[in-house]
Amino acid sequence: MNKLLILLLAGFIAFFTVSCSEDDDSGTDSNNDTKAWVGNWLSEGSNVAVLLSGTFSIDSIYVEMKDDGTIALDQHVAGVGWSSNSGTYSVTESSSGTIHTIAISYSSPAFDQEGIIEITDGTPDMMQLEVVQTNPTIGAVPPTVSGGFGSTNAGALGTINVQKYVRVD
Repeated sequence: MNKLLILLLAGFIAFFTVSCSEDDDSGTDSNNDTKAWVGNWLSEGSNVAVLLSGTFSIDSIYVEMKDDGTIALDQHVAGVGWSSNSGTYSVTESSSGTIHTIAISYSSPAFDQEGIIEITDGTPDMMQLEVVQTNPTIGAVPPTVSGGFGSTNAGALGTINVQKYVRVD
């Protein structure tokens, strides 16, 4: 009986010695919970929404979406230069499909946007974003998951408000 107990104890100790090495104990959750939209994104050229390039002469936009829900936006207006804004965002994941809702609140100037977002895995990853300003109100109706891209103002604008980004990180 003692030999069996010692053998079981030795096996138990060996199991935990092998299964829990020092490098396994980093103090952080080893699950990769980073969402697909977290990262650095660039929209330039024909990827800039026609509404932004045609109406506001925006020729490139750089967005950094962090895991902590903060967002930084840098946009370039042709012939004028760069402007920056920052704020917070939240994404509500769809229960089915790859299009999700997004809400963004920028701080200076202060305004809110609502819309939809979709990430497509690839080399590089692509992000589609269609948002409208909701506060202060400009009378725009946000696109919906069920309506898909091009559903701003119940589809009245078509796809001219769809922004396309390439992952750059």
